[in-house]
This record gives sequence, structure tokens and C-alpha cells, in this order.
Amino acid sequence: MAYKKIVCGVTASAHSQKAALEAVRLAKEDQAELIYVYAIDLDFLSSGKAGSLTEDVVADSLRKVGETILELAGQIAASQGVKPRKIARRGRVLDVLKQVLTEEKADLLVLGHEKRTFFEKALFKGSVEDHTQELKAQTGTEVKVIV
Repeated sequence: MAYKKIVCGVTASAHSQKAALEAVRLAKEDQAELIYVYAIDLDFLSSGKAGSLTEDVVADSLRKVGETILELAGQIAASQGVKPRKIARRGRVLDVLKQVLTEEKADLLVLGHEKRTFFEKALFKGSVEDHTQELKAQTGTEVKVIV
């Protein structure tokens, strides 16, 4: 299947970098538009783990981190002759991905994935596979997970 619009969720992980590279490969192969997305997710603040930091301070710091991550992903794409769009948006990761997939009418989502421990599955309320199935069901977008 030739893709027209590919969205790739990025973080600072090595698995995310692999996903960013695979998304570039696919975009170049299909001459598809590539969009990198970084979610500024503040859910962890509700657990009190940020101490005395305010939500705005944390959001601004995460936005700056996200800009750096998006810039690095953009450099990966540029090295392959692909010019991606980059989106940093505040919200829960799944919500941000759903919004972007729907708004952009993307036909592929590429995500990096590393195996989660039992604790991480509980913390993140399920496995990555559960979340990818949810995204596919709600948006109709094909999801490719890079391990």
C-alpha cells in the first residue's frame, strides 16, 4: 500500500529514533508527507511527583525538550532528503495522537516501542498493543510499531 500521509510519534528513546528513521524510509519510498508529533503530557503531575513545580513551568520545560526532539527527528529526515512537518501539542499522548491523526487524515502512524514491565503496564494503563488497537479503532489509521 502506498501511503500519502505518515504521522510518527517521537520521544527521546532509542526506539523512537528507530521509528523516526522507519517513518522517513516509508515517506521517501511512497513520496508521502511526513509529520513528527511530540506530546507534552502532564499526566504525571497528578501523582505529585513534580514537587513544588507549577504546571506551567513543567509544561514549558517539556515543550523545550519536545522542540529539541522534533529538531533531531527533522535532522534524521533531512539526512534522507525528506522535509517533515513537526507538531508539539499539550495533552495526553493518546489524545494528541488521535487529534493529529484525525486532523491530518493520516493513513499510517509509526511508533517506537520497548517492552514494558508489569509495573509499567499498570502505570500506563495497559500495553502498547492495547493502545495501538484503540488508536486504530478510533481513527481508522494503520499503526506500525517499531521494536
